[in-house]
Amino acid sequence: MLIVLDSCEHVIGAAAVFSEQLLRGASGVHVLATSREPLRAAGEVVRRLPPLETPPLLDTLTASQALKYSAVELFVECAAARMDGFALTDDDALLVADICHRLDGNALAIELAAGRVDAFGVSGVAARLEDRFCLLINGRRSALPRHQTLVATLDWSYDLLPVLEQTVLRRLSVLTGDFSLEAAAAVAADQSITESDVVTAVANLAAKSLVSADIASRIARYRLLDTTSAYARRKLNEAGDLEGTALRHADYFRDLFDRAEIGTDSQSATDWPMKYAGHIDNVRGALDWALSPNGNMATGIALTISTVSLWLNLSLMDECRQRVKRAISCLGSTATTTPRQEMQLFTALGVALYSNRAWPRIQNGVDQGDPDRGKSEGH
Repeated sequence: MLIVLDSCEHVIGAAAVFSEQLLRGASGVHVLATSREPLRAAGEVVRRLPPLETPPLLDTLTASQALKYSAVELFVECAAARMDGFALTDDDALLVADICHRLDGNALAIELAAGRVDAFGVSGVAARLEDRFCLLINGRRSALPRHQTLVATLDWSYDLLPVLEQTVLRRLSVLTGDFSLEAAAAVAADQSITESDVVTAVANLAAKSLVSADIASRIARYRLLDTTSAYARRKLNEAGDLEGTALRHADYFRDLFDRAEIGTDSQSATDWPMKYAGHIDNVRGALDWALSPNGNMATGIALTISTVSLWLNLSLMDECRQRVKRAISCLGSTATTTPRQEMQLFTALGVALYSNRAWPRIQNGVDQGDPDRGKSEGH
């Protein structure tokens, strides 16, 4: 006999006890339990369900190529059920792939998105995904309430979390892309939550499929799926905790790049970018917040100075110039700016402007005869 226990997360303890007692008391019985987290019952074998497969976002993607992926196949099937005659065209293939990708291959989210094609069209759905929680509503009337809208589904999972894990999940939303446990502790810990608490909470959130964990490399990396991150960011705003968390986020990357700058001389020209380039989206997010009207100008100026090497090492001269000019425009907004910081910003602006002019000449081989000059212009 096979006994199926569906959606156990809200009764996880009782489901674990029941399963163990059942298996001990009856031979030939198997239990299939679905849940956001393992039961942690004796004899349990965990099978994690991956998201639906999404195609690569290539300009040459055709409808027939896109339909080989389960996420697109589900989208088209659901759209056709709501809109008679709907068929995926080559023109819409990339848009549908992008929708599925931004929804993390989540089956319910894709079903809800496809259900809005009859109102907005494929391009309209794609354009409105920035406000996905208002868009992805109107699920099946017969579905459970938590399956009728995307926000209701996430509310269901969030409300089941202990207060500590809710707080840590909210604060992790300021991190962009992959992050380390060190970064998680830096943004989530405060006077009432220790770094050890954060590490435990991240592990628990990973077990509950709310944080993705990549343990293939020597140092484990974590990330929030885009939809989970957007939801947690909303909760962070509602809790009035955005400013403090964003400040810790900016401070962490300022300190990280201050240390990186100190060690630059001991690292090769290829090692430095490989080690630090992955932080670029977090740096962008931190600078956007810190130098905004609701941010912290002093931290933003210090972070700009500490990350000049990042832009220059990645040959992002235009962005370097724009970031530095933004920081310079904020110099009068804080009384804590030092003459040294002003000098560093104007020097960085000069380097960015000069490098921006010299770089095309270097690429075209004009200055290749003078290796020392080339090193100077590229730095």
